[in-house]
Amino acid sequence: MRKSITVPVSLLLALSVAMPVVGAESAANTFSETLLEERTVPMPAGLSPEMQQVVQDRQFAPTPPAPTSIEAWLEAQATIDAPGAELARLGAKLNNATYEEVEIAGVPAFVVTPGETDPRWDDHVFMHTHGGAWVFGGGESALREAIWAAVGLGVEVVSVDYRQPPLHPFPAALEDSVAVWSEITAEADPGKTAIFGTSAGGNLALATTVKLGQMNADLPGAIFAGTPATDLENLSDTWNTLQGLDPLGGREGALAGAFDLYIGEADPSDPLLSPVNADLEGFPPTVLISGTRDLLLSDTVRMHRALRDAGVEADLHVYDGQAHADYMQNLLTPVPEAEDAQRELYEFFDRHLN
Repeated sequence: MRKSITVPVSLLLALSVAMPVVGAESAANTFSETLLEERTVPMPAGLSPEMQQVVQDRQFAPTPPAPTSIEAWLEAQATIDAPGAELARLGAKLNNATYEEVEIAGVPAFVVTPGETDPRWDDHVFMHTHGGAWVFGGGESALREAIWAAVGLGVEVVSVDYRQPPLHPFPAALEDSVAVWSEITAEADPGKTAIFGTSAGGNLALATTVKLGQMNADLPGAIFAGTPATDLENLSDTWNTLQGLDPLGGREGALAGAFDLYIGEADPSDPLLSPVNADLEGFPPTVLISGTRDLLLSDTVRMHRALRDAGVEADLHVYDGQAHADYMQNLLTPVPEAEDAQRELYEFFDRHLN
């Protein structure tokens, strides 16, 4: 099975190349864009038939424009979250998982329980911060990844239904995550706990840990940040180089608007917004996952290097041909690469939490 994708020239800019400057400014450098010819990209080699089908069936819809009012944002939020919630309910049913709504430290949350728990995790706590560009993915829609992790690891998961833009920009989501974490660890050993999330949720998992460090509070024993948004200044390479290969679209339209809503009046370089800029010394062991067609591959890779530069034990897994968050493709049907990601997470947490 082969699938070709034609990538327009306009979507494949960047890969900056230094150019010397002569004359009075000879000591400085300027940087030019690299213009790539239109090309055809074949199906990635080495994928399982199931993942080939995922790539084959990709739909590349145009990125919708950003809503222009709070009311329009709330309407878009409800429209996008409804099918996500339906997918979560179906995922729970197919995977024999259950969930209940709770309140922790005054913050709405869900407790997700798989049909079979692993005794290995009896005295552990896993806290989940959901993705969705901070604006989307709340309510029951947040449960998709929580169910995926709970079932894949055999562990109970606490999923934080944090406050979201447009009504609650930064730092509301971070405050909620820190509050839930503080309540959880009042009765649990922090060293036997983990924070995890994907995309914006990966950002929050990292940013929550950065904030806890700033507070001189206990830190979790381990972190999982899946394809995290770690640089909200929009400096990362693959936002440009992988446009046209990831159904996420690009840093434009509604997605750019969601980022802007979350940032609000804050400085996007703030380490609590862009954890790649944080002082990471003493950070817990962290595992990161991305793919070779993931628009946030550079955000993930840069975070891994920042952690390693700080002396932190950090694992990076990059899956061939996968776009944004493809490692969760087995929520409804078996996919070997997704099962491999669950195995890697299990082994990482087992190594660092036990």
